Amino acid sequence: MLKIVLRRMFSNPWLIICLLLGSIMATALVSCIPIYTDGILQRMLTKDMENYQLETGNFPGQYMVRATFNYYNEPEERISNQRYFDREIMTKRIHEFGLPIISASHHVVMGSLNFPLVPADKYDHRSEMVFARLGALSDLENHITITKGRMYSDQITDGVIEVIVSQQAMVIQDLLLDNVYTLLDPTKDYKEVCKVRVVGIFEMKDPGDVYWLHGFSKHNKEFMMDYKLFNDEFIRPRNAPITEAEWNCAYDYHAITLQNLAHITKTYEEHEMWYSKYKVNIEFNMPINRILARYNERAIQLQNMLWVLTVPVLIMLTFYIFMVSQLIIDHDQNEIAVFKSRGAGKSQIFLSYLLESSIIAGLAFLTGPFLGMFICRFLGSSNGFLEFVQRTALPVRLSPKVYLYSLCAVLFLIITMLAPVISVSRKTIVSHKQEKARSKKAPVWKKMGLDIILLAVAGYGIYRYRQQQEVLETTGVSANELQIDPLLFLTSTVFILGAGLLFIRLYPYLIRAIYWIGRKSWTPVPYISLIQVGRSRGQEQFLMLFMILAISIGLFNANTARTINKNMEDKIRYSIGADVRLQAVWKTNQRTTPPGQQPPMAETQSQEPLRYFEPNFNDYANLSGAELVTKVLNVEDGTMQTTMGWANGINIMGIIPDQFAKVAWFRPDLLPHHWYEYLNLMSEAPTAFLVSSNLKEKYRLEAGDTVYITWGDQSYLEGTIFAFVDYWPSFNPRASKRVKDEPGLVVANLSYIQNKMALQPYEVWIKKADGVSDKQINDDIINKDLELLFIDYTDQELVKMKNDALLQGMNGMLTLGFIASMLISLLGFLIYWIISIQNRTLQFGILRAMGMSLAKVIGMLACEQLLVSGAAIVLGVIVGGMTGDMFIPLLQIMYSAADQVPPFRIMAYGEDYIKVYIVIGIMITLGFMTLWRIISKIRIDQAVKLGED
Repeated sequence: MLKIVLRRMFSNPWLIICLLLGSIMATALVSCIPIYTDGILQRMLTKDMENYQLETGNFPGQYMVRATFNYYNEPEERISNQRYFDREIMTKRIHEFGLPIISASHHVVMGSLNFPLVPADKYDHRSEMVFARLGALSDLENHITITKGRMYSDQITDGVIEVIVSQQAMVIQDLLLDNVYTLLDPTKDYKEVCKVRVVGIFEMKDPGDVYWLHGFSKHNKEFMMDYKLFNDEFIRPRNAPITEAEWNCAYDYHAITLQNLAHITKTYEEHEMWYSKYKVNIEFNMPINRILARYNERAIQLQNMLWVLTVPVLIMLTFYIFMVSQLIIDHDQNEIAVFKSRGAGKSQIFLSYLLESSIIAGLAFLTGPFLGMFICRFLGSSNGFLEFVQRTALPVRLSPKVYLYSLCAVLFLIITMLAPVISVSRKTIVSHKQEKARSKKAPVWKKMGLDIILLAVAGYGIYRYRQQQEVLETTGVSANELQIDPLLFLTSTVFILGAGLLFIRLYPYLIRAIYWIGRKSWTPVPYISLIQVGRSRGQEQFLMLFMILAISIGLFNANTARTINKNMEDKIRYSIGADVRLQAVWKTNQRTTPPGQQPPMAETQSQEPLRYFEPNFNDYANLSGAELVTKVLNVEDGTMQTTMGWANGINIMGIIPDQFAKVAWFRPDLLPHHWYEYLNLMSEAPTAFLVSSNLKEKYRLEAGDTVYITWGDQSYLEGTIFAFVDYWPSFNPRASKRVKDEPGLVVANLSYIQNKMALQPYEVWIKKADGVSDKQINDDIINKDLELLFIDYTDQELVKMKNDALLQGMNGMLTLGFIASMLISLLGFLIYWIISIQNRTLQFGILRAMGMSLAKVIGMLACEQLLVSGAAIVLGVIVGGMTGDMFIPLLQIMYSAADQVPPFRIMAYGEDYIKVYIVIGIMITLGFMTLWRIISKIRIDQAVKLGED
């Protein structure tokens, strides 16, 4: 049987190659899901930990246990507990995570000690005491530098223990180098514990060393002695009043992978449970647990998103494989019918095709995962849709899960390839010829009305989306809290499929209408084309549906990616308002009071009104790389007085209209008129106010009304409302989270505010010159030693956005889907027309024998292509655009209402359509070249002989 199968495969080499390519692509795409998901999740996990370290200054790989021992317990019991925990933690617990240990330390302290400031031989109970701690830290010697004096000894000399202290301890405790101090235990009636001599002052060798995770400031009131000596003198004799012990371990968090993540999480939970069962006051902290909790939420979101983005492409690939399999079976129908008539059983025919599909699936299984890994490495450098940059390679690997996904894919491919065989294997040569002669019955999907059902499902999806969106806008909650159904996003594919099937249902009527319109004027070329397409018994319908699906999904992916990327970029630009936004430190006429202290009563009563001193604005106006600079007053807790009442908590913005227009970023579609027209109103009338629309509705305001604004201790400022705005640079009109009241906004002329009110600190908004980097501006700020309260760079935020793992994953999969759609369209187009021509060799030979020129035969095929492929391409572009308009807004559900500022706008880039048209142009060109070559080689005598056979 193997020989028969191989001979049959070699008789259709191009079809088998196309089927193999499609199978490999499908397997590679399926294997991409676990490879890319794991790779992007690994990158996301590592970046989350790195960002945590940058934002908080805490090391993510820290493992800290602090045990506090009760003063009222006997020293022996305290030491016994300490020794037990030390043995458990240092020899067992910290190794259970299976991560590389960068550093591990044990810090033990006698923290309830006092010592007198007078020399040891002169103190009594009336002497002034100073709080002190005597401690030891393992491996301290290798992580400090002695700045004065020397290192302590590991021996006791004349009953005195040598210790070292930090410079802060020397100052705080008023210590002297080489002095001897007697440490007393106040809980034991000031019994002497030991004598210590300060022999050196130390500092950290490397402030960035993870050894100091516990904090250097802990040693600011502590005498540090040799760790081994501490154990020998105090721990082993079990007589020291220890009060605290701390164990710190620093793991290499870059060694945390998706493979050991579950083990780490489980081990953490076991440790947390183990520490909680002890009566001793134990604090256990591992920052990675908080990071992993947030990571797990994002991981689930990413996995759902990748599956949702991949399913449409998988459906398209399934159509492709089924189409090619159907063509192969159609090509082999005569041979199958002959075998059946000569006694071959259905099982034998089925097994032969099972063997054939298994060979193809086996090759796909062997090569698909490697192609998938290559694709994922390529996609790992995505910086946007169809945009790639030099970036650290995505950590990809072939895991057992990848091969499991691939195995499921090839099993599904085998089923898809065998589906057409089942019905064909039942036919004999007689029944096959009879069926060919009969008129084709309506397919099952037409009888069921599948197209109408699919469109109804898509309509329900849109209805559900609108319900979810109303809930988001009403409650202000995020999509994560609302539990959005991911199947909602698959309705786009359902709509494309339904629209394609509906078109195919109507297509025969369209052909008849075209034929009827020109029935008296058609020349032989279009006449034969219309007759051929009209009598094709639906053979071209699968190709049309496939091309509609491929082109629509490709365009939908392109528009989806562009929309999400552009809206996220707009959100960042809108929220900051300009290329660079900063506020300088303004000095005042009042003394600053240290935190936690109250100013003296007399000073409070005689204090002058608060006055601000403006820094030199030219320092900012002349920053290197700044093209335009403007002042913007931004007050967040203002008050507006209206005839209907007081509006509290409003934002008051003071601007210089002409400068603001040139510096600020604003999307021109957000207001009924171009926003420059609103600025022109303010330029013409200094007392003009722009007020947010929500205040208009709440306080029944109208243009021309007079209102008064103020904040803090300022006097009231009168102004006239000239216009209402829904949006304004950096202003978010949406209530955040569950806050009921939406924030209001009043925009006024800065010069008018400064003339009528006391000087108030303003922000500086900067527009960069072309080609200027943020680093250039930042370096100039540092060189000029300018003090800033804050500074925001739009470009830096855009870089952070593009580095987000979720966005990278989305762009990567949408790019992959777009490329796969275009490649599959090209392959499917070529396969169908090559097979179609091969099956019509006799017809072409007869037409040539009747005197039709080669050019007219090609023209006939061109008309057929226009009627079949052209119609499918045009409809694919239309349906792709419609799908984008209808279903891309569903992506708003991923964000809360407060995050949807500025409003979601569907983006369609002409360059993406041009790429589709280029692929279509290449497809048609290759198709014509192939058809020309095949037809030009047809010999009339061979065609007639074929007809006789």
